[in-house]
Amino acid sequence: MDGRFVPNIAFGRPLAAMLARAANCVICVAVAAASAMVADELGDQIAWLPPLGASAAHAQESASSGVFHGVGIVKAVDRAKGWLTLDHKAIDGFMGAMEMMYRVEPARLTAGLKVGDRVAFDIDAGRYAIVGVKVLDTAK
Repeated sequence: MDGRFVPNIAFGRPLAAMLARAANCVICVAVAAASAMVADELGDQIAWLPPLGASAAHAQESASSGVFHGVGIVKAVDRAKGWLTLDHKAIDGFMGAMEMMYRVEPARLTAGLKVGDRVAFDIDAGRYAIVGVKVLDTAK
């Protein structure tokens, strides 16, 4: 022999089948490991996604655009930055009841508002910005 490797032809097919099965196993293990790594890396980034079977209200909230009307209680006012925190009831067609801080455009709409005031407001769904405010009941 001249030093070159010559495969044993008698074991050709069984060896090829065994190698193919081993390669399939290696590929399966690699895909599983990669999937686990991706899930770990993206876990925090996709945590905000709604669970399967989420309510129609959530789907409607996600697809909303336009101006919606709500009623809530003023919890905080930041006139300098133009922010308003409201504890509001559900806004039909837009979002459920919650306490949330909103940008107010223009900021001058916050003039005269006090913590505890009950207000009606208009919110631009595309910008999540309050674009109109009217005091319904003043704070007691």
